[in-house]
Amino acid sequence: MNDSAGGAGARRLRGRLQFLLLAVLFFGPLLAAYVMYFYMPHPQAGTNYGELVLPTRPTDGLSLVDAQGRLAPELLRGGRWSLVLLAGRDCNEPCLQRLVMTRQIRAALNEKRSRVQRVLLTVDAPAAAALAARLHPQRPDLVVAADTGRQAASTFFQAQDPAAVYLVDPLGNWLMVYPPRDTLEDFRGIQKDLKKLLRLSQIG
Repeated sequence: MNDSAGGAGARRLRGRLQFLLLAVLFFGPLLAAYVMYFYMPHPQAGTNYGELVLPTRPTDGLSLVDAQGRLAPELLRGGRWSLVLLAGRDCNEPCLQRLVMTRQIRAALNEKRSRVQRVLLTVDAPAAAALAARLHPQRPDLVVAADTGRQAASTFFQAQDPAAVYLVDPLGNWLMVYPPRDTLEDFRGIQKDLKKLLRLSQIG
């Protein structure tokens, strides 16, 4: 009996160790990327261009639906880096300009562009459907969705400027915000941040 209990305990211990090893293998590269990028000394002053969100905030509380009205809980934690923009029922000229800029940023990543998605979040499912129908023909890579939960996406992201860009990591954590400055400066700064993070992290 004691031998049987001991064997079961040993199996449980092995199972826990295997789980911990898998967790380290999965989360380790992303954690290492954060530490190296944000906390290790760099030759240049000013490590990152965006404003770092500390602590990072998981997006689990958002209730997202896609442009077809289907629940999309994995939209921001599906293994890719997300450049998120917020819109009302329409995407006005400043919104369109930011879409152009983020499209160019993604294109400039070349072979790594598949690791990044552009997401436009609007206020409800009908608005998401209308915006998708309007924007997708010229922007097929753009993901249009809506937050239908009690906490609006604009509240979650503490939106102060409608033209801000929000960076969410592959595990669904809000990591940085980019308030609009000069368009060319924003393009270079966001691209630089993304290139570093993609180089340092093997996740996403």
